[in-house]
Amino acid sequence: MITPEKIEEWIKEVGERPASAPIILQYISNRLRELTDRNEKLLAENIALISGKRVEEYEQRLNHLEYQLELLKRQIGSNLSPEAMRGSDRATADSKSLEVLNILIYRPEGRILSIELNPQSLIDGFNVCQIQGELLLEEEPPRLLVVSSKEEIMSIYTSGRISTFPVASILPITTASDGTPGIIRWNQASLPDEPRGGERLACLMPVSRLPLAEFFVQTSRRGFVKKVRTSMAQSILSNHYIGSGVKLPLDRTFSICLGGKDDHLILVSHEGFLLRLEMTRITSSVEEAIRLGTSDHLVSAFLFRPGFSVLVMTQFGKAVQITEDRLEVGRSLRTKGQTTYSAQRREKGARVVGAGSVNGEDWAASLHQDGQIILYSMANIFASGLLPAQSQLLTFETFLSPMGKS
Repeated sequence: MITPEKIEEWIKEVGERPASAPIILQYISNRLRELTDRNEKLLAENIALISGKRVEEYEQRLNHLEYQLELLKRQIGSNLSPEAMRGSDRATADSKSLEVLNILIYRPEGRILSIELNPQSLIDGFNVCQIQGELLLEEEPPRLLVVSSKEEIMSIYTSGRISTFPVASILPITTASDGTPGIIRWNQASLPDEPRGGERLACLMPVSRLPLAEFFVQTSRRGFVKKVRTSMAQSILSNHYIGSGVKLPLDRTFSICLGGKDDHLILVSHEGFLLRLEMTRITSSVEEAIRLGTSDHLVSAFLFRPGFSVLVMTQFGKAVQITEDRLEVGRSLRTKGQTTYSAQRREKGARVVGAGSVNGEDWAASLHQDGQIILYSMANIFASGLLPAQSQLLTFETFLSPMGKS
């Protein structure tokens, strides 16, 4: 700060030693420049406040913080009442209500079927329902996602556009509890956000972990990856855009997941190749991670759970379990990765329909060619290595038991 005392000291200094005058003048000039810049910034901020622009920005930040707080409540449970802390009967009932699951079946044209699943229906081989109608759209099967009914979902489109909606906003279809599969038709599906201008629905992603994550990790069907810091979430959500994450003309967006700097990403291809990639090797620019053949594409992209196995499922119901000690860590990008089954089986037509990082307490849902959706216990899959299926699989999705046990 320039004070009157400081000015008098400089005047005295110049009178006694005139040679010091240029140095003092240079200092004063630099200081005046700094003060002018600061004054202009304050003036711009005052204008923004008067015009309402800054107020609008603060309101957007506040709304985003409130949104993240709501997501955190969904992640850890919103019923943290005194009764819940004491473990009362009412709190137990509330916690059980959070365990209701929804199986979301979705296709590229944006239609989503939501099937409400009671946790007590987690019985190995339970036939949830049968979907009637054409399952394949442009030779692409529907995809599955099993989430809590309290979850918030992000829709990611091939154009890079995104939108969000609560699972509860899609009217669920309740199936029979006596083991008799109900009949479901595609005309019962919801269309929460219709694709625009030739885009397709690429994937659905649960977002309740957003406040705890450091990165959005995006993958393309041809094995390209990039990461985006979640500090950009406010801008991404307000602009409804995250980018397509592709470089090649015939490539398109495949999936997005949420992770941290210490996580490992697993990529699994249709022809049975697997790459385990450290998050530190993924950059903010779109780069090829796994080198795929011309006819190959990704079918699964997920975070590895330390201490767990990776389970790879083929369309014939053959399960391949890869324990952590057998999972190679990719030392560089643009590699083919490790094979999950032999070349002979690949030549005979074996193809991957799904994969996940699992243990014996987890579960899986599968969609078969005849339209049946069936639940399987991971413990039984580990024991037998096979699914007792009458029809080939189109899609296979793993998920955690809401009870915390199989």
